[in-house]
Amino acid sequence: MTRRALLALLPLVFLAACGPKGSYQNVGPEELYRALESGAVVVDVRTPQEFAEGHVPGAINLPVENVVQWADTLPKDKPVYLYCRSGNRSRQAAEYLKKKGYTNLYNLEGGILAIQREGFPLVR
Repeated sequence: MTRRALLALLPLVFLAACGPKGSYQNVGPEELYRALESGAVVVDVRTPQEFAEGHVPGAINLPVENVVQWADTLPKDKPVYLYCRSGNRSRQAAEYLKKKGYTNLYNLEGGILAIQREGFPLVR
C-alpha cells in the first residue's frame, strides 16, 4: 500500500476507533450558569455532604460513586452539565456517560472551586 493510500485511510481509522459513542465538552462557570437559564440539567456528582455545603442553584445530587445506577435516568435530549469539586469526578462521570451514548454533555472545568473563584452564587 502506498503512503498516499495509508494517509487517505487515517481519518477512517480514527472515526472507527472513536465509534458512534457520545462526547462531552469542557466549559467554564459562566457557560454553566447561562445554561441554567435555558433549562439544562445540572448534576453535582459530589457526595451528599459536599452538596449540602454549597451547590449550583437547581443542581441535582447524583454521586459519581453510583453512576452505574443513575446514568440511564438522565435525559439524552437535553444538555447535561456535570460538576464536582475540581473537575476530576465530573470528568469521570462524563466519560462513563459518553460511553452510554450521551452526546449533549458538558463538564465544568475546575469544578466548584472555579465557581467560587469567579464569584458565582451557590445554594447553602
